[in-house]
Amino acid sequence: MPLHLKMRPSVNQLFDDGYEVILADTEASRAIHRKIRYQVYCMERGFENPADFATGEENDRWDTHAAQFIVRQRSSGSWVAAMRLVLPYAASFPLETLHCLTPGHADHIQRRQLGEISRICVIRSPNPHHGNPYLDRGFGHVTPDRESEVMLGMLRAITVCSLERGIEYCYLLVTDAFARLLRRIGVVLHSVGAATQHRGLRAPYLIELRESAAASCNQSAAVHALFARAIHAYLPCSVLDNLERAPLPRPAPCWNGAAVTRPYSYRYRPPAPTRQAQRG
Repeated sequence: MPLHLKMRPSVNQLFDDGYEVILADTEASRAIHRKIRYQVYCMERGFENPADFATGEENDRWDTHAAQFIVRQRSSGSWVAAMRLVLPYAASFPLETLHCLTPGHADHIQRRQLGEISRICVIRSPNPHHGNPYLDRGFGHVTPDRESEVMLGMLRAITVCSLERGIEYCYLLVTDAFARLLRRIGVVLHSVGAATQHRGLRAPYLIELRESAAASCNQSAAVHALFARAIHAYLPCSVLDNLERAPLPRPAPCWNGAAVTRPYSYRYRPPAPTRQAQRG
């Protein structure tokens, strides 16, 4: 999935003005998550066979052991992207079943500190409901000039959610092209195995979340401000009174004084800005 990185939005515009991330912790929101995956993995990318998912909801055995996220565009209320975090109490991580990891690479990490980022999906087709009978007009798309912004917003949500739960490291399986693009937005990728064939040639990486958050924050003042607004990283669907409501109010641009709607939010604090980030 290509990311377009030319756009350099202002501090006030980066992600939070245009989008919000929802933790899919209700059945209705999890169904939205699976529908986005079906649209991207079955209809747009052809990674999965649509015939395998009779209800138009792509799923697998790790869904029951994962925190699932969906992204909503504020102006329209449309659902446009999704991502999940496989949690450490799963019997195995998806990467571990591919037998591509270097033995002993995680000996210094406790299992409860590990997660895996997967099912990164951004809808790119305009009016996706036209070609997908399982979608309605509540689903939209992300234009190329905002894909990097949406990716940063999702990475912030994954980082904050992980650290709130004591997860310090995450696996990730990506193509070389996607790895290069992630590095360009500040993600630090540590190789932990050999490339393997899985929907094309992909390589396994380990992300140290605090290290990557700090590196991303050093990209610009706008990105640092995004991570500093950690209280807005995601909102559990279960606290919303109406999943379909839109548009939503824009968040305040700070941590202090904001209402905490998630457990363990105190475990995450944004890195201090460097001079490079302060200069933007």
